[in-house]
Amino acid sequence: MAILGKIREKSIVLIVVIGMALFAFVISGVFDGAGAMSQEPVAIVGDEEVNIEQFSRRVDAVERNTGMTNVQAVNTVWDQIVTEHSFDQLQEELGLAVGRDHVENFISNSPGFRQDSRFQNALGEFDIVAFTDFINDSKRNNPEIYRQWQLQEESIQSSISKQLYTTMIRAGIYHTAFDGKAAHALENDKISISYVKVPYSSIPDSLVGVTGRDIKKYINTHTADFEVEESRSIRYVVFDETASVDDNLAIENELKKLLEPQVIFNEISESEEILPSFFQTENLQEFIAEYSEVPYDETYQTKAQLGTYANTLFELKEGEVFGPYKDGSQFKLSRMIDVDRGGSVKARHILFAYAGSQSASSEVTRTKAEARREAYRVLRLARAKGADFAELARTYSNGPSKNRGGDLGFFKRGDMVEAFNDYAFARPIGSIGVVETDFGFHIIEVQEKEDVVLIASVVKKIVPSEATSNEVFRLATEFEIDSKKNGFASAAETSGNDPRSAANLSLMDESIPSLGAQRTIVKWAFEEETRLNDIKRFDLIGGGYVVAELTDATPAGTSSVEDAQNRVRPILLQDKKYELLVSKYGDNATLAKLAKDYGQTISTSSAINAAAGSIAGAGIEPFVVGSGFSLEMNETSALIQGKQGIFILEVDLFEEATPLRSYEGFSSLLSDEVINRLRPLVDEVIRDKYEVVDNRFDYF
Repeated sequence: MAILGKIREKSIVLIVVIGMALFAFVISGVFDGAGAMSQEPVAIVGDEEVNIEQFSRRVDAVERNTGMTNVQAVNTVWDQIVTEHSFDQLQEELGLAVGRDHVENFISNSPGFRQDSRFQNALGEFDIVAFTDFINDSKRNNPEIYRQWQLQEESIQSSISKQLYTTMIRAGIYHTAFDGKAAHALENDKISISYVKVPYSSIPDSLVGVTGRDIKKYINTHTADFEVEESRSIRYVVFDETASVDDNLAIENELKKLLEPQVIFNEISESEEILPSFFQTENLQEFIAEYSEVPYDETYQTKAQLGTYANTLFELKEGEVFGPYKDGSQFKLSRMIDVDRGGSVKARHILFAYAGSQSASSEVTRTKAEARREAYRVLRLARAKGADFAELARTYSNGPSKNRGGDLGFFKRGDMVEAFNDYAFARPIGSIGVVETDFGFHIIEVQEKEDVVLIASVVKKIVPSEATSNEVFRLATEFEIDSKKNGFASAAETSGNDPRSAANLSLMDESIPSLGAQRTIVKWAFEEETRLNDIKRFDLIGGGYVVAELTDATPAGTSSVEDAQNRVRPILLQDKKYELLVSKYGDNATLAKLAKDYGQTISTSSAINAAAGSIAGAGIEPFVVGSGFSLEMNETSALIQGKQGIFILEVDLFEEATPLRSYEGFSSLLSDEVINRLRPLVDEVIRDKYEVVDNRFDYF
């Protein structure tokens, strides 16, 4: 208390000192370029800059609307902004302009605008003049709605521009009748072959050698395939902060005390008082508010909702108490309050809305009387022998559950509007009838019923005690000190901890395997000040600690021989085994000779077409099949390097496809296939056109 008193006495001085420090920080930032006035843009795309304020607003919106984590939202917005700014510059270069006519045409054909009653004339048709009047009125009288429209208009213009650009691309893609004829031949010309396949695995690796120089040469001639981003690798030891056995026992004993009356001394009356037990108390809400870490919940629950001890809890008599018991990460003491027999109902319905009924869409035009007649007509169908209620719902219902066959699942008393609720809970299982609500007329089928209970529980979360937390902190700190002094591996062995690894972490990664979101650790690994074998302790989100060591720092560029060898070696082994056989046989290879020398059989495959590229007994081998189509009848091929082995083949039969009068269909199909392949690549191609400077790491 004396210390707190001194702090209070000096509080004014502290405030002045802190204020001066903050002022000095801000002023120094202005003059030395470190303050807000000199912030680097978060992105530079071509000639356009994106400032951090603009970027952060969009990140916040994505987080709110999607539930993404911060880094997930950052990366999503990054992709969007780079694409948008790239396309804006391309659009300007190409002279693509979106005018008022484009926007009005888009709006006039958009269901969202067409069905909005504010923009319809007396006949219920969309009226662009009404829409324009609404926007002009908003500009004068409702700036917020007008601002929202401006943002929406920008999005519409961007969408139209993309559509125009895609149309231009599509117009430039054309396939001739010759192309169509070739496509027809690929699918319909057929060959039958005899072949021998020598699997690569049947040629010992020891007969060929792959050196580091071979791998390096391959990488240098295929550099585009081996470009890597900057990455980091770490190893780490986790010190979980979890409740010990003693902590669990202490929490359980704390709840056990509530099973008996407690005697306390009242300082006001200077006398002893007896507090009732959980079983005795008449004011449950007050008791639970006093002793529980979870508020009293008056919701009735089913067995499925009560978890492991559901059967035991359901068997309790009114007022009876069960526990303490462990339920996941909590200890509970539970008391039965009430049992509601049949208090949960499973039902399905068919809704017949009418014009003016609650939530009815603009497409519903029937009158209330017509809706009632239709409901009773379909009711007769639903009650008929062998009727399919789900199919009737899909056919006739105006409700959102129609695609589920009208299924509403289980619901409790009060979940539905009164008339619907009364019917469902009053009628026996199997009942089908019509009920009127503000939403229209419902045909309701009662499918199942189950009991629900009201349970009052005192809940204590299972958390580590202060002593346990202190011990975990001590162990983590000792490990950090030891690993910095004697090396990470030695410290892990001495302490009996098993290190884990996380390889190839990227600059904007957020998660670490088995740790989840730990952006702080990733940022540390990429900071300029962090060196190889540096070690640092981090607080874990949710409790506990991680001691991590930076084990590798790979710069952006081309893969090293070591990193690429597992990928390249199998390729080179196949190449060298093929070269070995070519060197051995030259032009003298035959099916019989190859089969004999490598213990293989001569196989056959019929009706092969080039488009499929499949050989019976050998799998997908497009290059081998293509080589077969280049041969004459009864001609023997040279050795062919396939995907799974080395082949030699002869063409036994060639069947040419029946000519068509027109190959326009095949030509058109080729164009469509190219367009479909290009569509997801358009954004990527546009983005690659402009240099991008990425400063995300400085801010997130």
